[in-house]
Amino acid sequence: MVHPALGDGRQRVAYSGPPLADLRPGKRYLVFLRRARSGWEVAMPVYAIEEELAAVPPRGALRDLSQASTGQRYQALAQELENAALAQPVPPKGMTGEAASYSPSVFDLLGGCAEPFHRRFLSSPSPELRAAASTWLDLVRSRHLARKEPSEQTSY
Repeated sequence: MVHPALGDGRQRVAYSGPPLADLRPGKRYLVFLRRARSGWEVAMPVYAIEEELAAVPPRGALRDLSQASTGQRYQALAQELENAALAQPVPPKGMTGEAASYSPSVFDLLGGCAEPFHRRFLSSPSPELRAAASTWLDLVRSRHLARKEPSEQTSY
């Protein structure tokens, strides 16, 4: 919404919506791009792209996924997210911590193949994180999920 400024003739913008991304220099982020006629563009709204990755990519990670198969892309993205989740500190008592925030993205990418990711957090010293991992595993198992095929992916 644009409002005229009081007396100075400039216009101001008031934003009402989800918080915008807080991208910082020196950090690695996961950003989804798509090819458009004019070049590359962000495939997701700015507020939805902020998935901070670990400072160092997983061992053996592909740096360019543009020529990889869809399955390889999903797996590589899930490995990046797992690497970032495992790099998070043990959460304070009573909280799941930041590691749990990666679970929905890994689940969306891999479906039933996300089970190993969630199993890794069953041994967390945090009972809340263990419970969150158990909930995701129950969801995968209850739906007898398999890895999603490209046509089943949610588009943004």
